[in-house]
This record gives sequence, C-alpha cells and structure tokens, in this order.
Amino acid sequence: MSDTRLDTLRMIDPVLTSLAQGYNPVNLIGQYLFPTVSVRKQKGRIPIFGKDAFVLRETHRAIRSNSNRIPPMDFETIEFTLQERDLEVAMDYLEESETYNLLKYEQKLTANLLDILALEKEKAIADYAQNPANFDLTMKLELSAGEGYNSSTGESPIDTIKEGIEQVRKSISQSPNTLIIGSDAYQAIISHSAFTSKIQYIGQFQANIRMLKEIFDVRNVRIGKSVSSADGNTFSDIWHDNVIIAYVDMEEKNNRSQYNPSYGYIFQKEGMPEIDSYYENGGKIKVIRATENWGMKVVMADAAYLITGCAPELT
Repeated sequence: MSDTRLDTLRMIDPVLTSLAQGYNPVNLIGQYLFPTVSVRKQKGRIPIFGKDAFVLRETHRAIRSNSNRIPPMDFETIEFTLQERDLEVAMDYLEESETYNLLKYEQKLTANLLDILALEKEKAIADYAQNPANFDLTMKLELSAGEGYNSSTGESPIDTIKEGIEQVRKSISQSPNTLIIGSDAYQAIISHSAFTSKIQYIGQFQANIRMLKEIFDVRNVRIGKSVSSADGNTFSDIWHDNVIIAYVDMEEKNNRSQYNPSYGYIFQKEGMPEIDSYYENGGKIKVIRATENWGMKVVMADAAYLITGCAPELT
C-alpha cells in the first residue's frame, strides 16, 4: 500500500467512539446549566419560549355564541449553528510494540483528548453564563464592591439568592431548579452567619450541599471547581465568585428536547463525539483523533438570574 493511501486512510474506531459517547469528565458542571440535545443537521431553527401561555383570557362562552378565539401565539424561532472541533495525538509504532496493553493505552490517549474538548465546552458555558452583559437588568445583581457576602457588612446570601429565585419564578411562572455556584462564592455562602446559624456541622461538603437544597428548595446544586490554564503553569477558576439561578430541562437525555422549556441547550451533532484513526509516515505513525460538533444557545433568557461578586476578598 502506498504512503499516500496510508496517509489518507481514516477509520472510525467503534470501541473508542463508544467510550467517548459515554465519557463524563469529573468536576465539570456546565451540562447542568446547558443540557445536551442531539440534532441531525449542522444548522436549524428552535423556538424561543414566550409568555403568551400565562396571559389571562376570557374563556366563558354563552349558549349559541361564538368560541373565544385568541390571536396566534407569538411563536419566535432562532437559528443555531454547530461548529466542529477536533484534537489528535500521534503514536509511533515503536510505542505500540512497547506498550503492555495497547487498548488501555489508546483509551488513555482518547480520554485525554476528550478532557481537553470538554474543558473548552465548560469554559464557553461559564464565560457566557457569568457575563452580566448577557442578562437583563431585572435578572442580575452585582453585590457591593469589597463586601460581597461579608457577615458583618455585606449582603445575606440567603436573602439575595431567594430574591433571585423569586425573580425567575415571576418571569417564567416556574420555580428555578438549578443553582450553579463558583467555588469562592460557595465558601463565602457556607461561611456566612446566615448559613452557619442553620447548620451545625460546617466543613462537611455533602451536608452543606443538602442544606442549600433545603434552604432554597432547589433540586440541583452544583459547585464549580474546574480550572483552566493558557500556558500550563498558571491556573485560574473557570467558575468565579458568582451564583447562577436557573430553570433547566432536567429530563433524562433520551427524553430531552429543544422544545422543552429551559434556559439554554448545547446542540450536539448525532453520533458525536467520534474517535477515528489514520496512519502517517508509511504506517509508522498512528494518529488518534477525537471530533466534537456542537453549538450553544439560550432559548429562555428570563429563566436565569446572575449574582456577581459574592466572595468579599475577591470583590
């Protein structure tokens, strides 16, 4: 077989692709704010959820009178576009011959590629959801600079988060079901006197999470602990000292649909992520490649509320 043929040969790896599609990196929480739905096309249109269903209408009908016809609901759609992303890693045939378990080695390389692709997605979600410019004035709160959730001079986390929850409920007629809390914001909340007075076993992570769920009557509480680095030396938090309150589609993936009300979605091409391999250098180099294809879209902007500047020492 010629070098040209070997260099261009591309083969989908069903074992590694199966691994990729079931892969769930630890410490990444963006999926709980922007759940994933599968789509078949690279571009498409999806509905924006309005408020017509909450308008009071006259429904009483007198005998022999006409039915109470209403104007067509204001049904808007927006376009989504997917973008392909990929990463690859090369493996020399000498490495293959020296590897005790080749499949496990390839699985490890695949997991590394998937971790990097997933981190990019996490960063994109976090950057969007923590940007005050993406929220209307009534759907965000910036805590006082230098104070945040300071027990002595700052705001009460219980009061401000409950106010945000109520604002979402009034905006979409659904109580939010998700709290996304940055690591620094989480520490500020559980250290605040308003919280410590309600819990006796401070320091127990699961106990604190359970208390947050009970205090705010929110089903899903996630703490952002992931970090990223531009140079591999200096690392910073992806989720900052912020709190995001949201109503999110929490159906199982098979029952999830872009037609369900939710703050937003990740639209992922069916069959992704995908792992394939090809050869270079006359077959001496095997390249393993991971491909993703997705786009992010907000479909119900009033379903989320942002609180910024929660950690006193960081504001």
